[in-house]
Amino acid sequence: MGTIHDFEVPLTDKDVIDVRIVTEKGKITGFVINLRCKFGNVWYQVYRIDTCHEYLHEQRFWISPEPISLPTFEGYSLQHTFEFFMNAVKENYERYRKYYEERMSLR
Repeated sequence: MGTIHDFEVPLTDKDVIDVRIVTEKGKITGFVINLRCKFGNVWYQVYRIDTCHEYLHEQRFWISPEPISLPTFEGYSLQHTFEFFMNAVKENYERYRKYYEERMSLR
């Protein structure tokens, strides 16, 4: 399976990205990027993108927990794909948080 690296990227005191990277021989072979947000005293999974189940997919928990298949980044390494989506989550987490809060009526 390779080597697993788990870590958190705190964005605010109420928003955290949980990351799992799987590597083999120094190269990324799989990843999970999971945005968790705190509403009140409870943490919720808000958005997730990963390569589990052998394909790239996302889950927009404000819509449904069902995975949404994404096109592969043909010609790009998994390292590049990971970096692209990690940056996208960092840039968009406030919007995802807002969608979740509005959809789930957590105000």
